Amino acid sequence: MMQPPVKPTALDEPISDTLARWSSESTDLDKQGAYDWLCGRVKASRVLEIGCGFGQSTAALNRHGKAVFALDNRMDCLEAARERVPDAVYGLADIRQVHELLIQDLLDFSPEAMVLWIAGAPADSLPRDVPEQYAVMQYRLAFQQAAVALAGQVDSIRTVHLADRTAFPWAMKDAGRQTMAQLITNSVIGSSPFRVDQANVQYRKLALPAASTHHAMPGGMVPVLGEATLERIDPVAISS
Repeated sequence: MMQPPVKPTALDEPISDTLARWSSESTDLDKQGAYDWLCGRVKASRVLEIGCGFGQSTAALNRHGKAVFALDNRMDCLEAARERVPDAVYGLADIRQVHELLIQDLLDFSPEAMVLWIAGAPADSLPRDVPEQYAVMQYRLAFQQAAVALAGQVDSIRTVHLADRTAFPWAMKDAGRQTMAQLITNSVIGSSPFRVDQANVQYRKLALPAASTHHAMPGGMVPVLGEATLERIDPVAISS
């Protein structure tokens, strides 16, 4: 009897499969209006986007009237995003290794907000010293930490918008806000000049398959998109 093919885990998914999944998931999120909802959380008109992927999120920012500087560490993603949104500014960069030229480009652009929505986690970037179920979370937290640290170096950035998917009983959304705010405060912000309040964390229900799984949700669990808005702490507020 033939055995069904074994689905790759997060630690060994081929990059071709990862890219195809990113494209499919971002298209689905766009159809669900998730990017429009996220754009509604961004009041700034000039936005630095970290990890533009294939450009669906960049296109949403663009149609909401934002001027966008989009960064990604993959040229194929940048080319796809540029074809979709030709009037955005693009840059090839790994934000975990920031160079002075990138900082100067950002200072020249003067973004008022940074967005990092649903960071991708390719297999070759995941840590191998933790169990698989924690590897993606650990990678994403470290990536978000690097993004917030970068935002701290660009004084014009007043807000940072972090978004990711999760699942929980919808009745627990208030507890979810508290948990997300605490996780970001303790594991992402560090010494960067930003803070997040529970009131600045919001959730939106998603429909499958945007929850990045083809398996049914356990009873009572709802796939959701969470967004946290971090606000810059002015030096006067820090000293007081």
